[in-house]
Amino acid sequence: MADQPTSAPVRSRAAGAYLAYHRALGVFLVCGAVQVFLAGLGVFSSGGGPGIDPHRWFALALAAVALVIVVLAVVARAERRIIGLGVLLFVLTFVVQGLLAMWGRDSAWFGGLHALDGLLLIGLAGYLFASSGGSASRR
Repeated sequence: MADQPTSAPVRSRAAGAYLAYHRALGVFLVCGAVQVFLAGLGVFSSGGGPGIDPHRWFALALAAVALVIVVLAVVARAERRIIGLGVLLFVLTFVVQGLLAMWGRDSAWFGGLHALDGLLLIGLAGYLFASSGGSASRR
């Protein structure tokens, strides 16, 4: 019985973190759509348009959201697999996308892989979002 008062706040804190994790995934998905829009805007800008810079800078915000997702999954005490997929989301967003974008300046093949990886990111985030269901009871 002595454990109940201390375990209840921990459980509710984990439940709150899990809900925040679910919402952060939703934010990532919306940011992913914005990122696709910014890529199209950059590619199709004529001489007076904003170019690709907004897409490049917004990528940092996307990576930050991916890092928050990992932290929230850990705080929420999510399953190892979920935490691992969150780490994969962050690595693909921050490291792989950055390298493919950099290498894509020299080879269009890497640019194409950059776009495919972007689709993979949105799909992975969508899977995590759908599987989290927004409820701590599903953990």
